[in-house]
Amino acid sequence: MFKIGETATCNRCKRMFTYLGFGHRLCSECKRIDDEVFGRAREYIEAHGTATMIEIEAETSIPIRQIQQYLREGRLEIPENSPIYIKCESCRCDIRSGRYCKECAAKLSKDLEGAMRMDEYEIGEVPKMKQGKMHYIGNASETKVRERKK
Repeated sequence: MFKIGETATCNRCKRMFTYLGFGHRLCSECKRIDDEVFGRAREYIEAHGTATMIEIEAETSIPIRQIQQYLREGRLEIPENSPIYIKCESCRCDIRSGRYCKECAAKLSKDLEGAMRMDEYEIGEVPKMKQGKMHYIGNASETKVRERKK
């Protein structure tokens, strides 16, 4: 994950640019071109209602792959009454836009939350002084047994 102000490589042209912290990693020139292409797609859809991807490609010269990318990004949406939809990347059910259906998105979110949850022993303590020897940390009963043996 890039941070604001970091140098990044453009996903399209592979030029170096300063990441501004939002959107896909595109340099300013590729972003400008992408916005123009998306504008053409949006204008065509506004004028022609429920056009198919094939019609949009034929009339605007925008490749179907790019139209599918706009659908995956949630910038375009397939109309409710369409006979053709894109597929959820997880369960392959029909969806109108995005990458996942609501059920898979909720499951992935829950799985990620569970994976990110940390047990107490996984969180380290910041040292108060910069010197010291490494020692063994056992559970409380082991520590008491060792103390009694001393």
